[in-house]
Amino acid sequence: MTYRLFNLAIPLCVAIGLATPGLACTIPAGAGAMQQELLSHLNAERRANGLSPLRLSAKLDKAAQGHACDNAARKSISHVSSDGGTLKNRLRRAGYAFRAAAENTGRGFASGARAVQWWMNSPKHRDNILLRKAREVGIGIAVSPAPDAKLHWILVVGASK
Repeated sequence: MTYRLFNLAIPLCVAIGLATPGLACTIPAGAGAMQQELLSHLNAERRANGLSPLRLSAKLDKAAQGHACDNAARKSISHVSSDGGTLKNRLRRAGYAFRAAAENTGRGFASGARAVQWWMNSPKHRDNILLRKAREVGIGIAVSPAPDAKLHWILVVGASK
């Protein structure tokens, strides 16, 4: 399978800049469309539950993509970065002043629709998607190194101060 870098919502320099220093990040071909698919399904679930849709945030994208790259490099679904950082640390590094935030991680989902479906069937992940205070979202997608080559998904929802 061939992967190419995309230059739609998430600049490569951001993705590499927040990933583990020295590790390259492979972003899948069509990542922008995958991000839009996930956002569409995410907002459909929010609407079905009487909540307002989320809009993409460049700062949340930056935090999500960096963590997707870090998790992909480690073949992990951890909420803790390889440098010991937490969501709070990643949001601060991305310049996102938040009053509420939550994160979902996933690995191996073939599509954004499948990721949302799985997360909605997990109580804690569902709670994050349906976080009433959330107004914005960031979505990170990266591919782990071969031969594993699995998609790693990070969803960060938040509300800025």
